[in-house]
Amino acid sequence: MKPILDTERLKEKREEKGWSRNQASQEMGLLQSAYSRYESGHSLPSNSVLKIMALTLGTSVEYLSGKTNDDKPLAFVVDAQDSRISYIVEAFQNSSEENKDRLYKYAKKISSK
Repeated sequence: MKPILDTERLKEKREEKGWSRNQASQEMGLLQSAYSRYESGHSLPSNSVLKIMALTLGTSVEYLSGKTNDDKPLAFVVDAQDSRISYIVEAFQNSSEENKDRLYKYAKKISSK
């Protein structure tokens, strides 16, 4: 399944870097034509390309896909030095809303002990 891409956010982050579309595509290792199609909304990137875009632009996949208004990369939000934390965060993000509620309640319960 192709991810959702907020093209305005992609353009905004590129412009914050002071990059042209061509320069952004080079920084990301993409063909300029492919990057232009993504930014114009004529094509959707794969999940792996979206991750490259986010990393290169210094933001998160969640921000570029419109799932959060926080444009900070996850690595800056969560201390990812412990790989277990990264795993937990990724598992949480990929869970259903019902399971997110369960995980949250469980984490709250065990952290209050």
